[in-house]
Amino acid sequence: MNEINRIDYGPLNKYQWLIIISSSFSMLIYGLVLALPSISTTWSFVPQNYYVYIFLSIPIGTIIGNIVIGRLADTKGRKNMFILTLLLYGLGSLIVLVSNNFLVLILGLLISQIGLGGEMPTLLTYLSEMIPIKYREIVLIFTTNIANVGVLIGGIISLKAGLLSIEQERFYYLISLIASISLMLVFRLMIPESLRWEIKKKKEIGKRVKIEQLWFKIYFLTSLIIATALTYALLALTIGPYLFPKLTSILLVIYNLGESIGGFISLGIIKRIGTKFFAVFSYMGGFIVMIFVVIDYIFAKNVLQLFLALLFINGLFGEFAWAARVSLEPVIFPTNFRSTGIAISRLLPYILYAASIFYAASFDVMQYLIYNIILWGIGGLASILWYVYGVETINKKLEDINKE
Repeated sequence: MNEINRIDYGPLNKYQWLIIISSSFSMLIYGLVLALPSISTTWSFVPQNYYVYIFLSIPIGTIIGNIVIGRLADTKGRKNMFILTLLLYGLGSLIVLVSNNFLVLILGLLISQIGLGGEMPTLLTYLSEMIPIKYREIVLIFTTNIANVGVLIGGIISLKAGLLSIEQERFYYLISLIASISLMLVFRLMIPESLRWEIKKKKEIGKRVKIEQLWFKIYFLTSLIIATALTYALLALTIGPYLFPKLTSILLVIYNLGESIGGFISLGIIKRIGTKFFAVFSYMGGFIVMIFVVIDYIFAKNVLQLFLALLFINGLFGEFAWAARVSLEPVIFPTNFRSTGIAISRLLPYILYAASIFYAASFDVMQYLIYNIILWGIGGLASILWYVYGVETINKKLEDINKE
């Protein structure tokens, strides 16, 4: 326990700095790879009527990676899964960027998304266990916000497509990924295994966790993820390209600019107001913004202008919501169920996301906006219930939060 206290209450040591730097690069790569499905729709060998299969690779790959790798991170260790996820999205991205036919492209996208799906529960779990308490929320928000920078870079590269050939565009993207992944491999080989996981493995890693005792936490996180994952993906990565197929890269840039700014604002306020109130502010704020957008749309018929404004404003609250979510996801589950709990909470949202690609694709703008209001409302209701019945996590040890 003295070793755990040194992690929780000591200053940042060289290994923790390495962990922070490594995680930041992870999220940069995460963002670059996450942007690939949308960017690939601009390539000439991809038929427009096949776009749906490209967008399906995101939820399907994410579900597989979350459940399989998320569970393995609890049973086989966090560090081992870091290496596996890096290899998966590195290989998948390489296949995508050298592909010249649709089937190879889909295979690469699926492999890369499986890697991304397993990356997030493992990364959040590891950071929550290895970073001092006073920096925990800041590191979780800052590092995951780097993913928005990665998507932003991807969108900017794609914006150059009008000046560059597909081969040139993919070459620059490939160089960015190779440099980042190579550096990441060195970092991940150097970081230590999670001390909390090693201690728990020796004591009770084989013991069964009574999931019925965790149902409220799973419901809460599932609702938050439904609100964030479906509104982000449908708005910026899926519905946007359907409504405005020639503006895919601009949509990515504008939305992720809003998210990037929102992430840095979150850093300054979450520690001051607490995770419970910040969650209510973020999800109810997103809900209220969507209501005003619908009112605005009724009286303003410039759909593109409204959509771009919606992208940016909702991007701000989308990142607030993301920050609230990632601050809570890894800390409210016990150590031998931490990554698994995150993965289970993501299962239903990504199943709904896959279904949404079909049933939301034919929505008109008003139907789409109302759908977004409902999604934000689901997250808003859960955040209010957590505020009433949940636990505040700021400045608390993981063991105290979970009564371990």
